Amino acid sequence: MSRVAQPRALPPVIKWPGSKRLVAAQLAAYFPAFDRYFEPFVGGGSMLPFRGQSSAIASDIMPELIHLWTTIRDKPDLAIAGYTKRWHARQQSGYTVFYDVRDSFNLTRDPIDFLFLSRTCVNGLIRFNQDGGFNNSLHHTRPGIAPETLARVILMWSSAIQGVDFQVADYTAALGSVTKNDFVFLDPPYESTRGRYQFGSFEPERFYAELDRLNRIGAKWMLTYDGNAGKRTYKVGLPRELYKAKVAIHTGNSPFPRLMKQDPDRVTESVYLNYKPPAASRLNPRENLLTHPVPIAPRIAPAETAR
Repeated sequence: MSRVAQPRALPPVIKWPGSKRLVAAQLAAYFPAFDRYFEPFVGGGSMLPFRGQSSAIASDIMPELIHLWTTIRDKPDLAIAGYTKRWHARQQSGYTVFYDVRDSFNLTRDPIDFLFLSRTCVNGLIRFNQDGGFNNSLHHTRPGIAPETLARVILMWSSAIQGVDFQVADYTAALGSVTKNDFVFLDPPYESTRGRYQFGSFEPERFYAELDRLNRIGAKWMLTYDGNAGKRTYKVGLPRELYKAKVAIHTGNSPFPRLMKQDPDRVTESVYLNYKPPAASRLNPRENLLTHPVPIAPRIAPAETAR
């Protein structure tokens, strides 16, 4: 089995709310031994460089996201040229270019349009309306990452994700081939914002049934899931019998209070494991709780993600 040498966090290539980039190495320290790596909510892919082997299956229900990942993997020059063209048009012709690209994307779902929008919209928030149209606005005070900088990032990622099989699939379909020797990293939408990216795409009870199925076949999984932002606590109904350990991590500050010119809210997220973690000696014997606070890129507070 080939191994990926010296895993490290890479600069983000696709802007994604809730990115685990800043704590990818810490989370990977809790990875168990496994044969295959699965990530059915791949998003910005921050954990992929830490998968520990060349092969992996990464998936999402958003075709444009998966098509962008495969373009970065197989045709990085195409992604670089497409972003460069759109970026220069925005600088030369003004803000209307963003909305022209947005209109085009909503008709064609072009992955390079998606890349440009993700790098130039307000706070990089991937947001769709109920009809499936991308509806975030231009971040007027930021020009977006310079093409020459993004080109270097794209080439780094293209190298890092060789061997990853990207699939457009619902998570249950993507996990259908998982065996007891495999490991699944799960970073789904917040339970209370399960319609955030695609309406009706995530139902907790169905998700819990899938976790139970993975437990029954002996597969190991790590789940990043809900938590609190400031004084707001977002409790989940994750059945206690599904997991063996829980990690509480500081995820940074929510950007929404800042947008409202309020003090930022400290965000904490919960990470659940269905296996005995390497740092088991740090478990609280009464609550089976790992307390390992580390900084992480902010995941958006559930109540503040209305479209």
